[in-house]
Amino acid sequence: MPVPRIFAAQLTPREQWTHVLASVLALTTTEHRAALLRDFTDEDLPGVENTVVREFAPAGDDVIDIVVQERDKAWALAIQTSLAFGGDIEARLSSAAGALKDYGRVIVVAITADRKPGPYVEGARSGGIDVRYASWLRVRDWVQERPERGKAEGQSLTVLREAEYVLTPNVAELYRLEDIIPTVPVEAREAATAAFFGLNDLSSAPRIDQHDDGATAIFPRTGDPQAELVIRGGAANLVLNDVGGPVSGATDRPGWGALAITSDADWELGGLYALSTARRLLPRKR
Repeated sequence: MPVPRIFAAQLTPREQWTHVLASVLALTTTEHRAALLRDFTDEDLPGVENTVVREFAPAGDDVIDIVVQERDKAWALAIQTSLAFGGDIEARLSSAAGALKDYGRVIVVAITADRKPGPYVEGARSGGIDVRYASWLRVRDWVQERPERGKAEGQSLTVLREAEYVLTPNVAELYRLEDIIPTVPVEAREAATAAFFGLNDLSSAPRIDQHDDGATAIFPRTGDPQAELVIRGGAANLVLNDVGGPVSGATDRPGWGALAITSDADWELGGLYALSTARRLLPRKR
């Protein structure tokens, strides 16, 4: 059975979180897989023991992040994820359902940072798609609770513990952004979140200074700042104690540069360079 590689490194934070969730679905026993699907759908799907879990790498506009497929094509569950608060994944939900039209029944699950389903859920439902919703907060809670409540042991316990190791600290950081990320345009929210977690992987738990018109996440938390994610006045900028490549010198601090994050495309073009620079500037984790 094709399964995710639980120890594989992923390129972006969303891919990493998605990979962890796919690993839980693919590598735990049928009992735990059925329990998680029940949590997502609020129903018992028949034939969970006869399923294949597939994780897809991003490619094009019709990507499905995770698919749980009943082998006889009685049903398929497509999971689409986002780390953005108040983002818009309606088109992705619709395309996921369309890609699985050969199945007798298709359920699409949206997993985002929002505590309640956003307009993207009702928008997709208005097109006749069966969409369910869960937050990353609920996913984290389920992973934390399952070992004891579900009496997990052996491989299932190992996988759940590994998932909790990734999700617990990261989800805590995610909800520090709950009032910050929605202040930037919708098209930049996923990218701004990715920038935060890219830096957080290098120097965890930054100091976040609140302002009347936004906030600044400062890395490292203590000592001399070397990198900042500045979200103020409806704009997001990754600011570094260096200049070069896409990190321009247009700041009020000599020797510091900034990468404007106005869309996912900005981050795709400049994010790798910016994070490579930040890796050199920030103190290594001990």
